[in-house]
Amino acid sequence: MQEVVGADLGPQISFVGPFGVGKTTAALKVCTSNVLTTEVTSSYTHPTIGKHLKPTTTVGLEIGEWVAPDGRRVCIVGTPGQKRFDMVRRSAMPRSNAVVLWLFGAHTLAVEDAGQWLESVLKEIPARKLVVAVTRLADEAELEPFVEAVHEQDDSIPVIAGDPRDVDSVNEVLEAAFALCQRRPSSRKELAQ
Repeated sequence: MQEVVGADLGPQISFVGPFGVGKTTAALKVCTSNVLTTEVTSSYTHPTIGKHLKPTTTVGLEIGEWVAPDGRRVCIVGTPGQKRFDMVRRSAMPRSNAVVLWLFGAHTLAVEDAGQWLESVLKEIPARKLVVAVTRLADEAELEPFVEAVHEQDDSIPVIAGDPRDVDSVNEVLEAAFALCQRRPSSRKELAQ
């Protein structure tokens, strides 16, 4: 009998981040099962440029399955990026073994946005469960301001370049997150988090 959505897949990794950063795209690129999506027509208009950035938006949890390098099946949970759906995103993060925070790398307020997103996510989960993936970078040197901003909060958080449109890149991001799923808390304080 074929399993249906909701079957126990072992570890869970959630994708969080701003509207339009590529969370759904990343999940669709690497999931081996059909991804249950919650995309609807978007009415969101960007506050500073006054136009729609993409025709659809995620409004609920999106669920798929990724197979880790060791053959384990991992549940991938995509979340909405718009503020009005915060409660949906916040419901997924604490249940996850790891969280990938996808961030835009190429816009004028990117590092400031990164700080705001990081602060919001770290209110919900401990830093030991977080990987930051920065998209749309022209070259590796552009990653450094993000590394500095993230490491001001906690220097144990991995920060890597990631392209949600590229299967190999998304797999690299997921492998970093999966490594966190395997890590055991090293202290009572970590266990309590």
